Amino acid sequence: SIPTMNPPHDNDNDSTPIFDVLMNQYHSATLVIFGRLQLFDYIHHHTEGITVEQLATHAHWSVRATSAMLLSLVTSGILEVCDTQTHTTHSWEHTYKLTPRAERFLLSHIPGNMVSYLELFWEGSPQRLLEQAAVDKQPNNFMLETGAAGAPSEGFIQAMQGQTSHAAMVLAPLVAEALSGGAAAGGETMDHFVDVGGGSGVLCHELCHVMPHWKGSIYELDGVCPIAEKFIQEAELSDRVKAVPGNMFDDPIFPSASCYGFGNVLHDWSDDVNRMLLQKAFDSLPETGGKVLIVEMLVSEDVSSTTKAAAGLNLVMVTNEDGRQYKASEIKVILESIGFVDIKVITSSITPYSAVLASKEMK
Repeated sequence: SIPTMNPPHDNDNDSTPIFDVLMNQYHSATLVIFGRLQLFDYIHHHTEGITVEQLATHAHWSVRATSAMLLSLVTSGILEVCDTQTHTTHSWEHTYKLTPRAERFLLSHIPGNMVSYLELFWEGSPQRLLEQAAVDKQPNNFMLETGAAGAPSEGFIQAMQGQTSHAAMVLAPLVAEALSGGAAAGGETMDHFVDVGGGSGVLCHELCHVMPHWKGSIYELDGVCPIAEKFIQEAELSDRVKAVPGNMFDDPIFPSASCYGFGNVLHDWSDDVNRMLLQKAFDSLPETGGKVLIVEMLVSEDVSSTTKAAAGLNLVMVTNEDGRQYKASEIKVILESIGFVDIKVITSSITPYSAVLASKEMK
């Protein structure tokens, strides 16, 4: 082995974190490329692992480039080296396979995979971020530009399904547990969930799976409802969940419900728009009370412990949408100003998403 000198660590003089951030764009690019070319599926089919030369031949890449991308995915926790006990001189002599996490989220046949979501990062660049950060930038919403007649495209809806399905799976049982206190918590009195701007309706689907007495509505634009119906059928919930056409901005009230959900919605819009949407949810709830559920990646209260995922998504909002990621306390202030009470934050260690649950009191 080669001896290594390790002087005492001077954290303030450590440039590694800066290099890590700077190089993240290359790691991200590698992830997106492999997703677009379905290379994770290709590697998965090689049950004994794949060599650099095998992948290079398949992708028509040089061995040097292929080796560099595989190393990137190893350091990102996407791939692992199969032959760690085998001595090799060069990194391209190893054999690689997917990690369990990659098999869960990056294979196209696995429910709740993120492959479609990766496509949204294909055209991202530092130049676009700089352009969109300008103070005189015209408001824009990438989501509404992906399809026809100002509605998101089916590809975009599929991508959002990939982004949020795991969070919905993880958080839905926790939300159900928070509601398990019966009438006091709303568990017995609630029976209809409306997923506002719900896209594929994945949040509604997962909640209905864990709460069999619930019915649901995916409240979406006319152009999105046929897409939502496909996802409802795939979730085998056609008897309990329907797509309801409407416009959350223009309609005076939302469709009737005992709980309104905003999953990955508020971060797309300005504070004023979000206040309007939450006020409309409050006004649309019955006088007997009800709930509102917000699912977002939250900025930590101390800022410094914010997850990289939340901080990165906050930058995505700068480049593509009109909104931002919130602190839980910021959402709480808006909710309380409208009249919501009993505000709870529900988190899990296995997703960067959190749920905020609030109540409208019975009159």
